[in-house]
Amino acid sequence: MKTAEDCRSAAFLRLRAAEAATDPKTSACFRRTAELWSALALQIEQDPHTVRQRNAVLQKSHQTEPHEATAHAAQAADILRQRLQLSDSNEPRS
Repeated sequence: MKTAEDCRSAAFLRLRAAEAATDPKTSACFRRTAELWSALALQIEQDPHTVRQRNAVLQKSHQTEPHEATAHAAQAADILRQRLQLSDSNEPRS
């Protein structure tokens, strides 16, 4: 089963591929795929089962500092959100 973090990583990779693509159609396809991965991550986060599972893990955790990997995933998610908002316009980016 994919986690929201897995989906965000997949979305981030697709965004990088979109930026590297020289063909506009290929770039658009990668951007759309990134948006779908991001939407799936959101669905996973909002799923009641996932929320219950996450809450159970947080209750068991005695750590006060976030894991480094989680911090990096959050940064990647923020970058992804910013880029997806920019990709909503149909104007080509320079």
